[in-house]
Amino acid sequence: MTTPEALVFLSCGGTIEKVYCPITGQLGFDHSRLAQWAAQSRVSVPWRTETVMLIDSLDMTDQHRIALAEAIAQLPESRVVVLHGTDTMVDSAKKIMLHRKETQVIVFTGAMIPASLEQSDALFNFGFACAAAQTLPPGTYIAMSGRVFPADQTRKNRSTGCFEPLSPVAASAATEDAQNGTLRITKRRITGAYR
Repeated sequence: MTTPEALVFLSCGGTIEKVYCPITGQLGFDHSRLAQWAAQSRVSVPWRTETVMLIDSLDMTDQHRIALAEAIAQLPESRVVVLHGTDTMVDSAKKIMLHRKETQVIVFTGAMIPASLEQSDALFNFGFACAAAQTLPPGTYIAMSGRVFPADQTRKNRSTGCFEPLSPVAASAATEDAQNGTLRITKRRITGAYR
């Protein structure tokens, strides 16, 4: 029987890490609770945590994504779980796809409701991502809504609050673009509005 590979949990903030501040009356950040969640979830493989940043993903810039990519590329571990805000999770995961080590399994996850609030999906998503990071082949993935997606083949459906696969045509184009290292910008007509 082989010894399980160590996991590293990286926090970028996002809704999953937000807490209510009674002084401002708003949700914000004070510190990461990743180590507490890993202990509470009884993660039994060796693990450690690292806070890369604590920001809302809508505030992330290309510089933040580059910093995240560099942090991941320098990790000694090959099994990585990244806590990230859901609004721009796909953007960050696609950036990481181009910069990760070939041996790394990188799984992004987050939450629609902060872990600090009732009825949150945070701990389920965290545990699900832990399992995915231990079983998937090298690559970059998103583990949300009880499903695992290649990072370039999913999107957040804002009306349902779930991640879903891209259409077969869009997924095929995304895979081809990722292999060629190109970025494709398209305009699609959906329910009478352009996005």
